[in-house]
Amino acid sequence: MRKKLRQIYNEHDGKVSDKWTLYLEEWDLLFAPYRDLQIQLLEIGVQNGGSLEIWGKYFLKAEKIVGCDVDEKCRQLKYDDDRITVVVCDANSDDCENEILRQTPTFDIIIDDGSHKSSDVVRSFARYFPLLNDNGIYVVEDLHTSYWKDYEGGLHDPFSAIAFFKRLADVVNYEHWRNNKSRGSLLTAFEKNLRIEFEELELFKIHSIEFVNSLCIIKKLPYDRNDLGKRIIVGTDDWVTDEGRKLNGTLIQDFAHIVTDDAKLDVFELIASTNSLTSTITEREQAIQSLTAQAAEREHELNTQVAKREQAIQSLTAQAAERDALVQSLTAQVAERDQTVQTLTAQAAEREQAIQTLTAQVAEGEQTVQTLTAQSAEQSQENQTLINQLSQSQEEVLYYAMSKSWRYTRPLRKIMLFIRGKKNA
Repeated sequence: MRKKLRQIYNEHDGKVSDKWTLYLEEWDLLFAPYRDLQIQLLEIGVQNGGSLEIWGKYFLKAEKIVGCDVDEKCRQLKYDDDRITVVVCDANSDDCENEILRQTPTFDIIIDDGSHKSSDVVRSFARYFPLLNDNGIYVVEDLHTSYWKDYEGGLHDPFSAIAFFKRLADVVNYEHWRNNKSRGSLLTAFEKNLRIEFEELELFKIHSIEFVNSLCIIKKLPYDRNDLGKRIIVGTDDWVTDEGRKLNGTLIQDFAHIVTDDAKLDVFELIASTNSLTSTITEREQAIQSLTAQAAEREHELNTQVAKREQAIQSLTAQAAERDALVQSLTAQVAERDQTVQTLTAQAAEREQAIQTLTAQVAEGEQTVQTLTAQSAEQSQENQTLINQLSQSQEEVLYYAMSKSWRYTRPLRKIMLFIRGKKNA
């Protein structure tokens, strides 16, 4: 009798392997149908590599057992079993997938015992489930981490790995949705969040989703094995109702049922709605804050303008008072100037009268000047005549003075002058 997995595990003395008790019991049930087949097995996450040795002992006819781990220390793992290969790389990278495909193009069993982070678990499923052969089985270990925050989980976290696999239960029952949506539409949020893609045909091949404590088992079968198929009714005694015979051979699609569009109840729709409302509330709060700030700025500006205007009014009032005082001063000056003008006008009138008097006097003076001028001309004429006569007399005197007789009679003239002087004395 062949040893069960639990016995093989307990007797193992090679590289270290770390598994929970429940796993060993479940795996005997899950893997028993594959034990005598020439399978290809992929295990993501191998740590010390002991599980690969155990799989080699359990699946004696396996053709290829591939282990994948991101830890560089795993390069030191060496195996006597040439069916076992370890690929050291990040399972969710294209390069790593290509390296795994170089070992074998497809697998019959895939076990995810990697980082256990929800994002890694879902990415790995999207990447490697298409590499699983029909009639293959995909096992995810340690799903208890889906409830822990450190592993991107939580009981109600919509993006946890356990939440993702719960959605696959609805994918299995796709033909009953009747809402004209694709299977992949249920996984759109994961696709966007993790930047992955799910092929509709691959989702169609999901035959069953089974949850065991900390385990999820996904079985893959051809398309024709996943439809509900025809209704089969057997037997002849129908004491309670005979309507069943009429339904024999019918399809589920033959029955008309009312399907309510409850898309708005989807957790991601609720999240989107909540986010939208939160965003709207945030935008409005920001708008209110902005308006409040603007109002405060405007109030400050208005207060500043009012203060400036009050200051301007005070300045204008002071200027008006100064101008009033200036006007009063100018008015007084104008009054003084009017008085001065009147005085000057009177003086001007007096001066005009004096000018007229002077003008008359000047006219009389001019008349006198004209008379005097005429008299002067006559006098000048007389003087000229006298001058002429005098000149003639002088010439005559000079002639006599220069004559000899004048010289001879000079002593006599002196005597005569002397005698005249005596007489006048």
